Amino acid sequence: MATPAILHTERLSLRAPQVRDAVQIAERIGVRDVAWNLGRAPYPYALSDAEDFIERAVQNWADDKACVFMLEHAKEGVIGCCGLDRHTDEIWEIGYWVGQPWWGQGFISEAASEVMRWAEQDHGIKQFVSGHFKDNPASGRVLEKLGFEPVGTAKHFGLARGSEHLAMRYTRGAPPEMALRTASH
Repeated sequence: MATPAILHTERLSLRAPQVRDAVQIAERIGVRDVAWNLGRAPYPYALSDAEDFIERAVQNWADDKACVFMLEHAKEGVIGCCGLDRHTDEIWEIGYWVGQPWWGQGFISEAASEVMRWAEQDHGIKQFVSGHFKDNPASGRVLEKLGFEPVGTAKHFGLARGSEHLAMRYTRGAPPEMALRTASH
């Protein structure tokens, strides 16, 4: 998977992050309620954070550690992100976010479904884990639409939150203990 792919859905193009995306990424994640739901995003979220994210994403594609797709809307530009992080050779974690103006419109379900289709059909990946902070049930509904099953809770550090909070953990094809052990969305 070291070569970034470009995927398409009905409403979105999914592609690797580019330097030109930094301003929109910073604007979208820079809203407290968006950053609050992510494990690795600080708040406040600065342009330099977006630039660092892009640099890491590009390197992770090259190192086959992660596949990060920006959700690009034809009229709105970058509205979110969906990606897969490698935990083991067989187990990958899916994570995602979308800017607040696009919440509740099905963009994450649409994008994540396509990313998982690509991973399964083009790369033979069959084991996935994921999760969300307990106070973000909308993310759980997305995971259930994708065929994930809840397997329990684990403490997860949220950089924007500045502390550990309970995260609901899910699996699709992976052993439940892996979902509980690898909370890193």
